Amino acid sequence: MEYPISETFYSIIGEGQHTGQAAFFIRLAGCNLNCDFCDTNYEEKYQATPEELYAEAKNYQSRIVVVTGGEPTIHSLRPIVDTFKREFRIHLETNGSLLPDTYDFDWIATSPKSKVVFNCMLSSSQEVKFLCGFEGWREVLETLSPHCHGHLWLMPIADGLTLNQKNIDLAVDYCLRHPKVKFCCQIHKAINVK
Repeated sequence: MEYPISETFYSIIGEGQHTGQAAFFIRLAGCNLNCDFCDTNYEEKYQATPEELYAEAKNYQSRIVVVTGGEPTIHSLRPIVDTFKREFRIHLETNGSLLPDTYDFDWIATSPKSKVVFNCMLSSSQEVKFLCGFEGWREVLETLSPHCHGHLWLMPIADGLTLNQKNIDLAVDYCLRHPKVKFCCQIHKAINVK
């Protein structure tokens, strides 16, 4: 089986509970949403098998792989999980609007972009990263957060690679008023790494 790949790269995890940890990223092409605030180029650049991705990941020191997109759950993820489980911890980054064909991940991070999210994705995620700054973000957070059992983060939407101070201020203010929710910044943008 071959996957449409937007990019692979080795870097630090830039947001959430594992911020600062080195990981191999697999960005699968395609998404089921068309968010006007999306900051990710997820167009297909090439095709690769799970074995080819595994061989590439083995070139690096970290044994964490992050499967992201676009939206990775538009693809069958079981072959990737089965291939990498031998030696890697597997993290999934998803918008939660689709159900994956396997839940055999070591870490699931759901980042809702609207209220269209499966509650089982929220309850099975170790962390949920809500975005701050798009129209209706408070309603999304307040509607969905009661269904979350993992870490709750509020992450201000950036302007491309530039942090947006207005969104940062909104997120900090919300977190100060709602201590269950923790502030999270996309540190990789602040320090200008992939």
